Amino acid sequence: MRSFYFGLLGIIFLCGFTSTLPTSKFMDTRDGVDYGAVTIGDLQVMDKNLQFESEYSYCYENLERYCNHFGYLYNYRSMVGEEGNLKTNICPKDWHVPTLKDWEYLILGMKPTITKNKNGQFVYHISKNYAHLQFGGFRSHEDDLYFNIGKEGHYMTSTETYKGWATIKVKRQKKGYDLTISTNTDKDRAVSCRCIQNKGNLVVKQN
Repeated sequence: MRSFYFGLLGIIFLCGFTSTLPTSKFMDTRDGVDYGAVTIGDLQVMDKNLQFESEYSYCYENLERYCNHFGYLYNYRSMVGEEGNLKTNICPKDWHVPTLKDWEYLILGMKPTITKNKNGQFVYHISKNYAHLQFGGFRSHEDDLYFNIGKEGHYMTSTETYKGWATIKVKRQKKGYDLTISTNTDKDRAVSCRCIQNKGNLVVKQN
């Protein structure tokens, strides 16, 4: 049952499905990079940022060491072809970029407390970083400028909006983490990626 859409509609509904530490591993056969997979509800989410180099992908400040630790940053164009259709080659085989609804489901599975900030935006506070979200910053949509590495994580969705596209932001707050949803991110801004799939489809790496 993944019909939750609580972020934009303001539905506050907490349920009891559990998250687990990453116990499954797999390899991206395109470049040999290993990943773990965290189970949240009926989804598997990669336990570190995608490190696959593709068109419209960037290393923070153009330094490879940041890509090796925080993964690449991707803009909306990295997901679409010339005709605007979504591509499937960013994520490993059988994995895909989460939609906004997928991300809302994942956030719900992290058992947040939900408040509003002074701008009326919903803030989802989690006490534990179940998905090991990283603080890889972002690349500005204007010029080759990079911001907030080590302070914030910004994550892509595959959801286009009439003002741009939807992205997720996570930052440390007190003893936990605050997550917020933006639906007006410029399509040229580059952010991190976490690929997902249904947990029953995971092929576990054999040692």
